Amino acid sequence: MSRITIALGKKIRSLRLSRGWTQEQLAEYADLHVSYIVLLEKGANRATIETLEKLAKAFGISISELVHSLDETNDDPMKKQMRDLMEDFVQKIDAIYKQ
Repeated sequence: MSRITIALGKKIRSLRLSRGWTQEQLAEYADLHVSYIVLLEKGANRATIETLEKLAKAFGISISELVHSLDETNDDPMKKQMRDLMEDFVQKIDAIYKQ
């Protein structure tokens, strides 16, 4: 399990709980299977871009908001540059989906 996968799982869980939702409710709202939500929250499964889109839509946020700040624990300049490029990429995908 990568650090980012675990961080995403924690963020999904945090967003779900902040809304007072069960895993079953999130699965229904995002049109995903509840067992997949469980694995995502545990950091035991990687999310596809389609899954990120479904989760973001269920939470009423953009994909970039969902993945923002997932790997800010390392100050390595190369990792920061890669993170910035990834966020830019995700924002472009968001823009395409909103068209």
